[in-house]
Amino acid sequence: MAARDGAMAEGDRPADVPHGFRFFLFASPQLALATFGLPIVIYLPAYYAGPLGVGLAATGVIFMLARFWDVFTDGFLGWAIDRFPTRWGRRKVWMLLSAPLMAVSALAVCFPPEGAGAAWLLVWLVILYLWWTLIHLCHIAWAAELSDRYDERSKIQGRVLAVYFLGLLLVLTAPILLSALLGETSLAAKVQAMGLYSAVLIPVTVVTALLVARERPAPKASANPLGFWDGLKIAARNPALLRLLAVDMLAGLASGTASGLFVYVTGELFRLEGRFTVAGMPLDPGILLLVTFAGAFLGVPLWVRLSYRIGKHRAVACAAMLTIAAFLYTLVMPKGSFLWAGLFYLMNGIAFGAPPFLDRAMLADVVDLDQSQSGEQRTGFFFALMSMTNKLGYAFPVGLLFPILAAVGFNPNGGNDAAAIGWLAALFVGVPIACKLAVIALTWNFPVTRERQEALRRQLAAEAAVP
Repeated sequence: MAARDGAMAEGDRPADVPHGFRFFLFASPQLALATFGLPIVIYLPAYYAGPLGVGLAATGVIFMLARFWDVFTDGFLGWAIDRFPTRWGRRKVWMLLSAPLMAVSALAVCFPPEGAGAAWLLVWLVILYLWWTLIHLCHIAWAAELSDRYDERSKIQGRVLAVYFLGLLLVLTAPILLSALLGETSLAAKVQAMGLYSAVLIPVTVVTALLVARERPAPKASANPLGFWDGLKIAARNPALLRLLAVDMLAGLASGTASGLFVYVTGELFRLEGRFTVAGMPLDPGILLLVTFAGAFLGVPLWVRLSYRIGKHRAVACAAMLTIAAFLYTLVMPKGSFLWAGLFYLMNGIAFGAPPFLDRAMLADVVDLDQSQSGEQRTGFFFALMSMTNKLGYAFPVGLLFPILAAVGFNPNGGNDAAAIGWLAALFVGVPIACKLAVIALTWNFPVTRERQEALRRQLAAEAAVP
């Protein structure tokens, strides 16, 4: 059954799913959205904390506050885009309105004027996250609604994520090329290159996606639609949803720790600064991010295939095991070598590729479970809840780990003693391993399996057929 569904003939696929290059164009907003996923956590906090003089503790608190505000708006926005559709659909119009506003916000955050400090960072981060969230929620909810099939959902989310990883590779290549060609290795140059990339690309890709794909009609509205708080109460009584949200938050916490500490780990712990040269010119350690996301990009089809065989939940657990092995490897890894460090980032990248799309595909199945209980298809709201928990996971590393490093005397500008570097190593390795152990416990026996999801779809189809 799994293999048959996973290898559907082209003619059997839902008509609403764009194919080939059209699917790439539909997914293309992820090329720009990728800028303010991991890359912003890698470079922007270090830029404001160090060169702009905001400081480690203050920068960490600002990023955490901005994310907390973003978490609050996620839930409301997700509910609203489900509850108040427009004549043009439930997703498209909000993406179109948000694209130019996100572009302006990206330029403000990445090109701060002279004297910009904590207030500038907080205000523009809050504004940026608002528009990013609207585009992101609408796009992933739209993708989740393209198909009702268990394995087809994995394939769709996997392809969307592959485009996201391609966006990561592109945006992270810009500052690396800048440093290689011009010898410009400053954090300011990296941040500005990424901001310009995003500001140019987001309006173009959003318009393109809207033109090449269409939304499926929304299900028949309930006679008594749920309000925001009533819907939240029902969601809170859904054990499968709560487990999945915890899994996604833990995945964000693990990845956010690795990315938030990247600048310090590669420089102070792995001692890679200036260790690799091309034509006599030192290559920035940021090239290892390309290794990470190349591994993630190449790993997506492997995790899709594995999910066909053992289910999405077990595939997520297997990815967590690979992450644990990768971080344990860093404890014995020779320092000062791009080759050995590259092996770690490749392993971690392959493992990193699984949770973002498999968690979303699992959430689409949980939406079916909720629809059978609430009578409403609340895809946008549920994806907003997942976006909330994932952002919390990414917010905590900067918001908590940066102040811890500041408290133990870690200097973000370098020159740290063995004790400070030991703390850095303990946080970098310990937090992801603890998170992934919890992920394995939560996913191994996840309740919404392929068989249950197929039964839910039959139930919902029967209910929809009743006049």
